[in-house]
Amino acid sequence: MSDREERNCPLCEEEMDLTDQQLKPCRCGYEICVWCWHHIMDDTDGLCPACRSPYDDKEKIVWTAASKCERLLSELNMEKKLKNQKKTKSKSSDHQSEPPDPGSWIRHFSDELSSVRVIQRNLVYIVGLPLNLADEDLLQNEEYFGQYGKVLKLSLSRTAAGIIQQFPNETCSVYITYSKEDEAIRCIQDLHGFVLEGRRRPLRACFGTTKYCNAWLRNLPCINPDCLYLHQLASQEDIFTKR
Repeated sequence: MSDREERNCPLCEEEMDLTDQQLKPCRCGYEICVWCWHHIMDDTDGLCPACRSPYDDKEKIVWTAASKCERLLSELNMEKKLKNQKKTKSKSSDHQSEPPDPGSWIRHFSDELSSVRVIQRNLVYIVGLPLNLADEDLLQNEEYFGQYGKVLKLSLSRTAAGIIQQFPNETCSVYITYSKEDEAIRCIQDLHGFVLEGRRRPLRACFGTTKYCNAWLRNLPCINPDCLYLHQLASQEDIFTKR
């Protein structure tokens, strides 16, 4: 399957979003969405549907380092060094070829970059939110997620039909985009592992992931003023790819 094609969960057949695609619950490589993994862990035997091996009793959101993108970043960093060296050379070296424009390297590796996922350090992903709190306007106020900082965007996970995606234990998940990284960190530190009153399972909180803007990858201006995708190269340690 092409990296550009959408991927669906083999169990529920819903489209797998960025966070679903990070989930690597079994060493056999069988991938499912977070919703189905949650259902298997909470309400069934906790075994992989493909090989019947037991899942670990903990969240298994892991990433694989993107070797192709590491190579790209190394080459781009080398281009920057070459350009800096070029500026300091004497006029006698002016006949040497100018290093390639980094934009051309980005276009050259656009297929690889389009398939990677990048940790977005101002985006929080939370699993285990009770359905009675599934109100996006309510959750943005200072009594809830607004207490940790300025919320730029808050979205409950929804199905392709626009319905709030419900876990079997009457919970849902939510993405919160803050204005600053330290606001997201405060939220994660405060809520990860927190057990709400009347609930037996804790909330799970982690950084969310994003991808590169398709227009930026084609070296075109992004015309969406509210675009939350990346428009510059991310730090190497934040880049991961799907296995």
